Amino acid sequence: MKELSSPLTFFYKFIFPLFWFTGFGFGARGVLFAQAASGAGWLQYMVLWLGVTLFIIFTTGNIKKVRIEGDKLIVSNFSRTEMIDIDRVEGVDGTAFLSPKMVWLNMRDVTPFGRKIPFLPKHRLGSGLGKHPLVVELRQDLGLGG
Repeated sequence: MKELSSPLTFFYKFIFPLFWFTGFGFGARGVLFAQAASGAGWLQYMVLWLGVTLFIIFTTGNIKKVRIEGDKLIVSNFSRTEMIDIDRVEGVDGTAFLSPKMVWLNMRDVTPFGRKIPFLPKHRLGSGLGKHPLVVELRQDLGLGG
């Protein structure tokens, strides 16, 4: 068994967005109901809060927990787990500048989780700029070139 996902997957999928939304939300409430709520400062604050919240939801809201067992991918979204044949993977890619790094598996056909399975790989010291080293490893292991 080879665990591909970070142990922090649950945190980034559920806990961090909750703390961001509520923490910044209380800040927004303070700005909205402050005595000196004149000017457009409150609008900038609300737009920033909404923009970053949407960014977090769209980047980490769809991440999965992924591991390899033999010739199968075990993919979970924390409410459902599916076994997918590893030969259905047609490509591996990842983010270069986002932190934490993300990796996704592009599938040949539609799976119960769609054609793209994103996940957060385990953190590696010194991965710096560029894609996570797991992208190259998986491409080599699966014979996908690159």
